[in-house]
Amino acid sequence: MEENKNSEEILNEENLAEKGLNEEIISDDNDAADNSSSVENEYSPILDEDADTTYSEESAVANKSNLSIKILIPVIIVLAALIVTAVILAVNKSNKNDMSNSGTALASSDGEVTPNNSAADSSSNAKVPEPSFKINGKKVDTDDLVFLKIDGIEIGFDELRNCYYQFIYNYGPYYGISEEGFENASGEELTTMFNSFKESLAEYIKGGYVHAIYAKNNNIDFDGNDKKEVKKRIQSIKNEQGDNYKSYLKQNYMTEKYLNIAMKNNVIANKVIETLSVPKKDFYNKAQKELYQVKQIFIPFGSEEKISDDVLSSNSVEDYDKLSKPDKASVILSNYDSLSDDKKTKAQKESKQVADDIYKQIQSGANFDSLMKNNTYDSLYEKYPKGILVGKDYEYDESFLKASLDLKENEISKVIKSSSGYHIIMRVPLDKKYINENVSYFAQTYNDNTINKILYKVYDKIKVEQTDTYKNFNYGDLT
Repeated sequence: MEENKNSEEILNEENLAEKGLNEEIISDDNDAADNSSSVENEYSPILDEDADTTYSEESAVANKSNLSIKILIPVIIVLAALIVTAVILAVNKSNKNDMSNSGTALASSDGEVTPNNSAADSSSNAKVPEPSFKINGKKVDTDDLVFLKIDGIEIGFDELRNCYYQFIYNYGPYYGISEEGFENASGEELTTMFNSFKESLAEYIKGGYVHAIYAKNNNIDFDGNDKKEVKKRIQSIKNEQGDNYKSYLKQNYMTEKYLNIAMKNNVIANKVIETLSVPKKDFYNKAQKELYQVKQIFIPFGSEEKISDDVLSSNSVEDYDKLSKPDKASVILSNYDSLSDDKKTKAQKESKQVADDIYKQIQSGANFDSLMKNNTYDSLYEKYPKGILVGKDYEYDESFLKASLDLKENEISKVIKSSSGYHIIMRVPLDKKYINENVSYFAQTYNDNTINKILYKVYDKIKVEQTDTYKNFNYGDLT
């Protein structure tokens, strides 16, 4: 039987001290993080709402003491291996600017560092504590501690500590989880909250290894060029930070040991994504085999409701009437969410009536494109007026996707109810010129959805073993 290996052995750790490498990776990494989330960042009424890619204050309260792991998974699968590096590199740039203005992250007389970045609460004066771990109330040597085993990959203290704080600061606000919340709880309440947090933390760390485990199982090697890439990235950070490098690591809850692991995971993730992605030049051929081109008239729930001043304010809308219908969509749905159940029922009926009236016009011979131009609230319409592409693996609303895939070319659906509103969908022949003109978006959408499906399967099979050290550690044991 193969012995368990730690992260460094799995990823072929190299010495960090080698120098003389150039710095071209920072913008590439930020682009990778941006591109991998581009589809989710733009509001669309057809995205599968079960994916829970957005967050609200209500969900934060609801999950305060019982974190919803399901909500985290869609974000993790695409981005997890990129998260740490993307955060680091984004902070890296901001820190460089901050230092020129106010000298950020200066060590105090007691050796602690006041963080000024997204990985820490920049609104407070909280200091980054020295790394430590307690067992039965006594500080212990952390070098050989193992907390989790992810398919046999051992997660040590440096990695756990970084993920612990990154999780709290980057995801905690969405779920009402914070250091302050733990500090204000006690007894059984604190135990329940912290144990629930640990379960989600383990899932978060598990998600970070999806790409590495896929690579291991599919003979995607971490080769010499990859090792050079890791060194190049680390050297870029060192060059950027200069004398501030150690303080910079500390304020990001990092050590050189874990920075190396994170960078390697990131390089592997990029390599896996590149391997699984369909290149732009080949995309139209792929579309011909697997995808449909559809366009739609979308009427959101609450389309006929007056928008409340509170909703306009919360959405930073100054002149709602001047917005196009697609730009109004998210505001309308935000307003709909604020309604009572009785008013929601009434609002749905009114929106359904609008959709039914449009459908009757289509049945009477009215031009679909003209009706779409004048009536659709589809947020993608203005950028992609000839429609979008859909396929069986796309994580769109189930009702919308099924109706789209059931259509023949030039066929129009009846009024379809989704989780966001009502749709009248038309399938049109694939437009090669149009697809090639917008290939960046269409290829990215296709790759995100198909890669997600593959990585979900990997994620589901990953075995996470919690050691006794992990099971028994309580709030306050780790700093």
